[in-house]
Amino acid sequence: MRPIVKLAAVLAIVAAAQLSLAAPALAQIQNSDAAFRTTTLNLSSQGEVRIKPDIVILSLGVSTEAATAQAATAAASQKVNAVVQALRAAGVAQKDIQTQYVQLTPRYSDQSNAARQIVAHQAFSAVTATVRDMDRAGPLLDLAVAAGANQVQGVRFGLADPSIPERQARDQALHALQDQAAQVAGVLGYRVVRLVSVNAQAYSTPVTVERRIAEPMAAGARIEPGELTVRAGANGVFELAPR
Repeated sequence: MRPIVKLAAVLAIVAAAQLSLAAPALAQIQNSDAAFRTTTLNLSSQGEVRIKPDIVILSLGVSTEAATAQAATAAASQKVNAVVQALRAAGVAQKDIQTQYVQLTPRYSDQSNAARQIVAHQAFSAVTATVRDMDRAGPLLDLAVAAGANQVQGVRFGLADPSIPERQARDQALHALQDQAAQVAGVLGYRVVRLVSVNAQAYSTPVTVERRIAEPMAAGARIEPGELTVRAGANGVFELAPR
């Protein structure tokens, strides 16, 4: 008789476990059915803020050529160091000057019917300088060219702190989302019960002006910053009910 008692106890435990597993599953099915019966509205909106940039990033380079790789690299380093020293002397902070890249490539002879030979080595070094006073961007560019920068890779405009315009653009997108929900629901004969979910993201894209030169520029270069566009997008799901 003792084994029969143990078997009955085991069966009771298994039955209890099955009931405990069935309860959450039943609740999930009921919740799923309730969500299926709910009328929802999925909308998206955008916000946009235009603002004048307050920083400009100059991409400056020097290119040299010599018979050996060591000589070409040394000449490029000397010239780029002169450019950096000139910018530092003009008040550009050390944290705002950054090496962009260093490149060394061989130059081959143009003989097509014979094995090509290396006739020289070309070295290129580039740095970026962040200018925080927009009125000084042009004069600093002239200064860098006079110090030995024989290539300007580009001029990029941006914002030192984009958080405020990004927040403004995001708020615009969210207000537009709320207004759209009320308007669309009204047209359909519904009212907004609640906001089920929302996702909002803002971003600012720096504007780059490509300006490549291989010879010193004429003095007095002027850089016009124009405006930047900061955008935000929002997506929301609203629960609706009949009026």
